[in-house]
Amino acid sequence: MNKKLLVDAGNTRVKTAVMDAEGHLEPLFNLPYDELGSAELPVELTSIWLAAVSNMQKRQQLLDWLQQTNAETHEVHSQATAFGVTNAYTTPGDLGVDRWLAIIGAFNEQPKPTLIIDAGTAITVDWIDGEGHHLGGWIAPGVELMQESVVQRAPRVFADPQLGWGKTNQLGRSTPDGLANGCVNAFSGLVRQALLVTETELDWFQFRLLFSGGSVPLLPPDIKRRGELRTELVLQGLAHYARTPIA
Repeated sequence: MNKKLLVDAGNTRVKTAVMDAEGHLEPLFNLPYDELGSAELPVELTSIWLAAVSNMQKRQQLLDWLQQTNAETHEVHSQATAFGVTNAYTTPGDLGVDRWLAIIGAFNEQPKPTLIIDAGTAITVDWIDGEGHHLGGWIAPGVELMQESVVQRAPRVFADPQLGWGKTNQLGRSTPDGLANGCVNAFSGLVRQALLVTETELDWFQFRLLFSGGSVPLLPPDIKRRGELRTELVLQGLAHYARTPIA
């Protein structure tokens, strides 16, 4: 059978899906890198389509895992234009391929103004208009990265591993509480600012708001209700490349 493996190798986790001969996707797994060794590759793969933003160590873990198969690997990189989308970056390859593929996936699903917020290791925000023009975006530290950076640089600030994540709209009554709540509220504030820019600077009032990433549940309900949780956008964008005949 003509099966293709799609791999979204992020900073902390690897998401995969299998594409059948008709181009339909079936989710396979979503695992941290340390658990890749226990995952078996599907049999009879004809090719592998890879989008990777991970560091060299994790990339090598992934490549070692892919040695189970002789299928040819095609790594996708950000481009100036593809599948109806135009990259806003002057140097197109500098745009993270995960962001690029999420934009392609979202636009080709519904070609309308869209705000995409991915809240993982980093928080990324991207805007794409109804004609497929990527307008640009933001990059900020993720919630966990915010906490780690403060603890590393401020000797008297410390976290409590037992505390868990912070809460929006809640005041901290200890240093760990203040840190956890402050970082979550910074994330929430960034999202609110992105919505403000969308409505006041771009004059968009009919637009899609798409969320992905592990920190999305930390957002307050009034923000989450405005958007859709779409964890598969990168794989959707990657599928467009996998469906295209190789020249």
